Amino acid sequence: MRAENRQIAAYIFALMLGVGAVAFSPDSAQAKVVKRDAARSRTWQTEVVQAERVPEHGEGEGSAVSGSGVIVAGAGTGGGNTVKIQSGTEAAGGIGVVTGQGAVTPPKDRKVVTTTLFDGGELMLIAPQTVGQMESFILTTKSGKIIVVDGGTEGDAPHLKQLLMEKGGRVSAWFITHPHSDHVGAMTKLIEEGDPALTIENIYYNFPPLDWCRRNEAYRADMVERCLNALAKRDPASNHDQIGRGDTIQIDDVTVHVLNTPYRFPINAINNASVVYRVEMNGKRILFLGDLGVQGGNRLVEEYRDDPGALKADIVQMAHHGQSGVDRNVYELVRPGIALWCCPRWLWDNDNGGGVNSGNWKTLEVRSWMRQLNVKTHVVAKDGDQVLR
Repeated sequence: MRAENRQIAAYIFALMLGVGAVAFSPDSAQAKVVKRDAARSRTWQTEVVQAERVPEHGEGEGSAVSGSGVIVAGAGTGGGNTVKIQSGTEAAGGIGVVTGQGAVTPPKDRKVVTTTLFDGGELMLIAPQTVGQMESFILTTKSGKIIVVDGGTEGDAPHLKQLLMEKGGRVSAWFITHPHSDHVGAMTKLIEEGDPALTIENIYYNFPPLDWCRRNEAYRADMVERCLNALAKRDPASNHDQIGRGDTIQIDDVTVHVLNTPYRFPINAINNASVVYRVEMNGKRILFLGDLGVQGGNRLVEEYRDDPGALKADIVQMAHHGQSGVDRNVYELVRPGIALWCCPRWLWDNDNGGGVNSGNWKTLEVRSWMRQLNVKTHVVAKDGDQVLR
């Protein structure tokens, strides 16, 4: 077995054991933050949180100076809630170099896929910095606000941190699909490190209860617990841990719709508990499916039987790294023009070490679905960090 294939096998085995967990950082400037009431009555309460933050030069991270943002609770529509994050003033300082696992893609080498979508906004697909699969995205609003979706593994944390510091080091909103290490490992690590130069103002998520994870996916429960412990270090008012269907979060000109309250299936349990987000930026829709499986995908389709247009999107993140995720029926409703694939080369080619299509993954089958659905643009993590503007 070649060395790289041994690495792949070791990584997959580590994922099966739940090794390599999850984590993130507090420190929000003065802001009015929203949180749910204890009874989850679908209304938002507000309170003012005071916290002074003046970042200093870090070791290798450069510096960043950010102003404060304001979160204003508003009336919800469709049974959900609306939160608006208004612009603050931000000024990025000098950018240093972050060292860590994996090679870092210099800004000049990041592939720009398109410049006709977001009119000043940006969506970046981040490539894995280890041999394994992961999911990580950074969205930037027209005014420079940063939004993160998932973030990748613990081994991806240094690269993700560098990208965030390049953009000023202040994350307005961080959205988590589900608590597997290849999605929340980097966030968990950054929270645990607690670097004051990096601020995460708000984190949005809805995890299954820990005891449910232990019953249904015991080998990954420690990973979930580590992430929860990291989140517990933050100001609780900035952890929005009960998001569900109908909730809406507004960050500048970007609107994030929560399309489901996480499902509870005993099969493929935590993947099927993924939160699905529909992001709207400059009139374009981006659908983030996380690792939703067949059961979760079918439930999503059923829930939107009377409103299938809610699932329509211009861009879709392919569920579960492009294989063994939702079934074709979901993509038939989405009808995207662009597909985002969070998969390294070996997964893209279904290569377990014996060449193309030597593995048991379903990537090639899903790729054929997308060809049949006439999807023309494929943005794949195997090709490095890539930007859509």
